[in-house]
Amino acid sequence: MTKKMLVAVSMAATMIAACGGDDDGSKSGSSGQGAQASGLSASFQAVCAKCHGDEGRGQGIYPQIPGSKDEASFIAIVRAGRGEMPATNAARFSEADLKADFLWLTTERK
Repeated sequence: MTKKMLVAVSMAATMIAACGGDDDGSKSGSSGQGAQASGLSASFQAVCAKCHGDEGRGQGIYPQIPGSKDEASFIAIVRAGRGEMPATNAARFSEADLKADFLWLTTERK
């Protein structure tokens, strides 16, 4: 393999590991986790913050969220995944937590 290819594979593996979440199959984002100090759910902290930052402001190649998305689009992207972002099911991130986090991101974040 060329040096560039090794670097690309290494970076891809790192991003997948960072955003892929828990490998132990645990349900770290189940409903009822409640809000953290930032006002975002424990689900957000476990699933999203690794790439998008503790308050969803974005970092590096990962955008600020929700951007210009409405609630339904935001939830659809979280569920389906996009690009390097893996899909996230309701067992990891409840609908209630997604809606509460969207509300906080669009109204409370300063």
